Amino acid sequence: MKNIFFITLMISALFFMQSCSTEEDSTATTTSQTMTDSTGASVSLDGTYLIDCAASGSAYVKYEVVLSGTTFTFTEAAFSDDTCATGTYSFIAAWTFTVGSATTTSGSDNSSKNDLAVTKIDYALQSASMTILSDTLATSFNSSSVYGFTDWANGTAKSVLGLNGDGTTDNTSFVGAVSYDIWYINGTSFQYGGGSADTSSTYPTELDYSYVYTKQ
Repeated sequence: MKNIFFITLMISALFFMQSCSTEEDSTATTTSQTMTDSTGASVSLDGTYLIDCAASGSAYVKYEVVLSGTTFTFTEAAFSDDTCATGTYSFIAAWTFTVGSATTTSGSDNSSKNDLAVTKIDYALQSASMTILSDTLATSFNSSSVYGFTDWANGTAKSVLGLNGDGTTDNTSFVGAVSYDIWYINGTSFQYGGGSADTSSTYPTELDYSYVYTKQ
């Protein structure tokens, strides 16, 4: 899952605005997946989870995770104003995921106990695209050849699957690329893993407290 944030960080390193948005990837009638929450109960994962209009550098962002069946869709939408009314560009990525076994955190992740129950998750990347929502930003992206493109246009999505921010090949971002993560659900709160684990076979051992989503 952290592929998403590697892409985001790459963009923010190149530019002063950061973020992205997305549309849900439709799935057929796939059975809702379940995992164990903080109380030990089995809960359905289907739903929309949101971080609403947060400051991020010189921009404002909304992060959205949509879980439906075995599909995980991430949206990062960037805005130029603190009410998140004027979009600048959006990024969307989708994976299929598999729920694995329960595990525990290391205790170094700001949790109050070192036996916080989390669940291992495997992801297989399916798509990644970006849409510019500003003529000015499109001009800026074109002059900097973001993702190797010089024909960015307001309102037109481009696939950035398999690309680094400078247009070179990203060997960890292709259809079917597998990543490893952990999830934690506490009431309406949803978190995933922190740390450096990604496309290695190692799962994170702590949660990322920078990104706490609320189920809608």
